[in-house]
Amino acid sequence: MKKLGIVITSVYALFCITLMLIIPMNKFEWMLDEPSARTEGLTFCGLPVDEDINPRQLFLAFLVPILAFGIAQSMRQQKIHYSLWIAFALLAIWGWRFFIYYPLC
Repeated sequence: MKKLGIVITSVYALFCITLMLIIPMNKFEWMLDEPSARTEGLTFCGLPVDEDINPRQLFLAFLVPILAFGIAQSMRQQKIHYSLWIAFALLAIWGWRFFIYYPLC
């Protein structure tokens, strides 16, 4: 049973990482790949403002279940559970993706 929990937690973590790295921060990012936009010097900061759902909160909502599960398991076992370590790693990747790697315009 413990091995199944490790597999499920790991697959969920890989799913979250994949989503964080694949889904764009701005729905207009495709414009950066256009040759005409590249020659005009279009940068991420020059893209139109995207007023839709903010991906930071969307992905944080994906991380809350694994964090809650890790905290509950850690409290039950009286030591830090491996799922809590995975949740901390996911939070670090989330912070890197949306605050450090993301260009602040």
